[in-house]
Amino acid sequence: MRTLGRFIAGGGIAAFFFFSWVIEMLWNSIVVGHLGLFKPLNYWQAAGLWFLITLLFAGVGIGTGRSVVWRGWSTRD
Repeated sequence: MRTLGRFIAGGGIAAFFFFSWVIEMLWNSIVVGHLGLFKPLNYWQAAGLWFLITLLFAGVGIGTGRSVVWRGWSTRD
C-alpha cells in the first residue's frame, strides 16, 4: 500500500512539472508569439504561475465532488 501511495504522489509531482511545461509553451506561443502582449516566460516562472493557479482555484468549480457547508447551510439537497 505504501508503494501505491508513493507512486500516486510521484505521479502528482510529475504532473505538476509537466503542466508547468505546457503552460510555458502555451504562454510563449499564444500570448507572446501571436498577440505580442507580454514577455516570454521561463520554466520556473511558468511553474510559479501554475502553483498560484492551483492555490487560487483548487476545489472551486464543476466536478469537485465536495459539499460546502457554510453557516449551517449545505449546497447539496
